Amino acid sequence: MGVVEAPPGDTSVFYRDDYYGKNESETIGYADYAFTAEHGLLWAQLLVQALKPAGRVLDVGCADGFLLRKLGDAYEKFGIEVNKKAANTAAAAGVTMVADDVLSPAVAAQLGGSLDVVTSIATFEHVLDLRRAFTTALSLLKPDGVLVFEIPLISETRDNNDWFNGSYEHIYYPTIPGLERLFSSYDDLFVSGFESDIKGYGSTYIGVVTRQQEMSVRVDHLVKAMKQTDLQALTEQEKALNLAYNVVHSFHPTPERVLALPVLLQRAYSHALVTRLTQLWYTDSVNAVNADWYEGQARNWRNAYEQLEKMTPRDAGEQSQD
Repeated sequence: MGVVEAPPGDTSVFYRDDYYGKNESETIGYADYAFTAEHGLLWAQLLVQALKPAGRVLDVGCADGFLLRKLGDAYEKFGIEVNKKAANTAAAAGVTMVADDVLSPAVAAQLGGSLDVVTSIATFEHVLDLRRAFTTALSLLKPDGVLVFEIPLISETRDNNDWFNGSYEHIYYPTIPGLERLFSSYDDLFVSGFESDIKGYGSTYIGVVTRQQEMSVRVDHLVKAMKQTDLQALTEQEKALNLAYNVVHSFHPTPERVLALPVLLQRAYSHALVTRLTQLWYTDSVNAVNADWYEGQARNWRNAYEQLEKMTPRDAGEQSQD
């Protein structure tokens, strides 16, 4: 696992007020955090809601509380955020702000062993001690609690330039072997994770961790549902999760997934989400100028419709009502 040789003692220097909204030419931060969060966090929102329909949730690196707000009123919401302006926005939205660093003693003192879910989406790579941060997150969970995280990954098979050339505020540069060594240092963890292939961008690692075997069965089922190509055997909740991950987050639409998008829009409609989908469709329309690509897509659409026609009348009727 790669780590910066001499990180600053205080990493807050990276996260000034313009970190969550600035010119795209800048090297650190987000050009439009809200838009990025919409397509980057939707899968996490739906996964948390599927695993724990209600409960106490902490988001490590919560920014302005975007993910927590999206979870809805069934959750008691806690946040950790280094940027004071973003933290104040989250607090105004009803998030209880705990600290500005997951390694702060206040975190374990206030929340130890009390949480149903901890989320850490693109934050563990920013901390000064990843192992301590991971251990702290686990210590906050109830026995059947879950840690949901995503972290940039130095891939063995894909281009890593996005991470090497554009994310200078990162302290850690994990690899799968490095993460596996981290997980194996705990003797009571069930981990379900995978390399997330984001089209046109660097890889990430998505992981879900629990200490309870019964919960791990549910976790494994949902992680499998997130990734699989065939949607026919999935529940509506699982389909929405699959679409949020494959179409919205990793940008891998298929004809079957496009046909199923109303399932996702019914659960998670927003202007930013439709804008993201429009961008994907625009790219497809440009590619359609290429005759070979167009013919291939036509075959894919035919195959998708043939699969629909194989459904029993009862299945078709149920789908029309969803």
